[in-house]
Amino acid sequence: MSDDSNDIRDRADVTIFVCTNCRDEGDSTVRPGIAMIEALKLASAGKPIAIKPVSCLANCEKSPSAAFNHRSGWSYVFGHLSLDNVDDIVTGAMMLAEDQRGFLPLRGRPACLRGKGMTARIPPFHHHEDMPS
Repeated sequence: MSDDSNDIRDRADVTIFVCTNCRDEGDSTVRPGIAMIEALKLASAGKPIAIKPVSCLANCEKSPSAAFNHRSGWSYVFGHLSLDNVDDIVTGAMMLAEDQRGFLPLRGRPACLRGKGMTARIPPFHHHEDMPS
């Protein structure tokens, strides 16, 4: 039988992948993503969000990094994150989870998930747009 955290993870609308490979600039033995994973798990308890480690997001210039993956919508890659951003990361993930289109709206998005903090937005596999005329 699964516990409650497994039930939430199984029905998660958004998965947050956190890079575990990047190292702290000041201390190469510290991997900031590992502490971020634990903090995000605590901050997202009971929410339809799963937190998973990933060995590399290839966003090293902006480390530490995390990626949001919506179950059927868009994915996003963010960088320049820190433990100070944990609540904002969860807020952004919930905004994505609650959007009917599976899209993270710019309006109301926490500052760490905008501008230089955002690296990429990736459409879902089923996405289609016509070529501009």
